[in-house]
Amino acid sequence: MDKGTIIFYKKFRFSDGKSGEKLLIILNTFKDLSIPYLCCKTTSKQKYNLISPGCYSDRNIYILNENQDFFRLKTWVQFEEIYELKAQDLLDAHYKGLVEVKGQLKENTINSIIKCLKKSQDITNYQLSLLS
Repeated sequence: MDKGTIIFYKKFRFSDGKSGEKLLIILNTFKDLSIPYLCCKTTSKQKYNLISPGCYSDRNIYILNENQDFFRLKTWVQFEEIYELKAQDLLDAHYKGLVEVKGQLKENTINSIIKCLKKSQDITNYQLSLLS
């Protein structure tokens, strides 16, 4: 999978221990299975009264307009939590039918999201190194 890949994870485990269905965006590309994929969540539910498309790094949000790239609805890309998924675990989940590739963001879209994410106070130096 490459950066910008949109995956549907049927039993995604959230940081609070709960699991559920979620659309995620892959933020990095590596061929080395020892390096984790960085992913962020998406939602079509409005966050923080933000409605205009673009970067809100102080809120850990990037807003995509409806019908932009893959998403039919206006979408809030959330990066208050960046998930590190082991490549082998992601492949195993894919072969078990728990992960499905749904689409691919245009290169300029994913690059804009990553540029916004890099401005966030919450991203770790390790995660930044995986985005370079």
